Amino acid sequence: MQYVRFLSAFVVYAVIDVGWNISPIALGMYERLYDASGNDVLLDEFGREMDTWGGPQMLALLAFLALIALANTYLAIEPALKDNNLLKAMKNSFVLGCAAYATYIVPIYLIFSTWPGILVPIDILIGGLLSLITSTVVAYVTLRRRSA
Repeated sequence: MQYVRFLSAFVVYAVIDVGWNISPIALGMYERLYDASGNDVLLDEFGREMDTWGGPQMLALLAFLALIALANTYLAIEPALKDNNLLKAMKNSFVLGCAAYATYIVPIYLIFSTWPGILVPIDILIGGLLSLITSTVVAYVTLRRRSA
């Protein structure tokens, strides 16, 4: 059953992450912040549009999704199921997501002098929320099925 929970976490995370990244709210927010900071030029020079992605980019994305699903499963979902405690999944996954996203956004902020500083807490919070939703959904469904 752990494999089913891992696959569930993978799918849930992928859906909400892609959903967030293509949402008008996210696209508008990032575009305004990048434009205001001058990073639109930086992104034009170094950015890679999704329609140009090839095998290496897809493998990198799949590796990230697999690792974040594995981490949510191992560090949040399974401990919560062991203790029959949904709140444990919520807390652990939020911390995990915040830490995972901080590991990429903080170095970017430190390297690029024009990177919008407001994106640091925003992206960290988004990472926490994506993991929180993923682990909460998978743990909740599993706990409900156990009690039925």
